[in-house]
Amino acid sequence: MTELIRISALADAHSTLVVPHGSSVYSYHFVATRHNSPFAEFLMMAPEADTIVPMFTPLLLDEPLPLNGRMKVSELDRPGFGVRLNPACDLHRPYHR
Repeated sequence: MTELIRISALADAHSTLVVPHGSSVYSYHFVATRHNSPFAEFLMMAPEADTIVPMFTPLLLDEPLPLNGRMKVSELDRPGFGVRLNPACDLHRPYHR
């Protein structure tokens, strides 16, 4: 988030907009607080692109979803980024150190 704010400040100094690339709740919080970021990209994660599903499903719970292409700031009004790790997911490293 810190680096994204730095990028935003640099872009603002050059009158350029910033549109975060598909990072779900992390982008939504950023966009809600910046005047030079008009929207966040939302990636269609459904295999057939026929329904809107959370980007980090099943890993994260409580991801807010846009409705008709928009999201209310009140959807983000939860502690932290408002998401939780799904305890049902088997978390493991894909390789050994």
